[in-house]
Amino acid sequence: MNETYQVLTIALALAPFVSGITALFKHYTTAEGKLLPVITVVAGLVFGIVWAMVFGHVAELPVYALAGLISGLSAGGFYNLVEPTKNKGDK
Repeated sequence: MNETYQVLTIALALAPFVSGITALFKHYTTAEGKLLPVITVVAGLVFGIVWAMVFGHVAELPVYALAGLISGLSAGGFYNLVEPTKNKGDK
């Protein structure tokens, strides 16, 4: 049960960073549509692995990678929920 809380806490901490990276990719590149969820998942995995290495938790690398994956999926879902409503209000 302790690992579950650890994964969710790390995912919660990483999600804003992953969402920010996605917004930067959208703003400064031509990445749109189906590519953005892939970017969020990859960014989440990278952030999770880097977090484990920076804080010296290399033995728990799979746990941190899973947390990064969850944060990427949640940031991608949040982005997909917000974007359509934002576009409808701009018209």
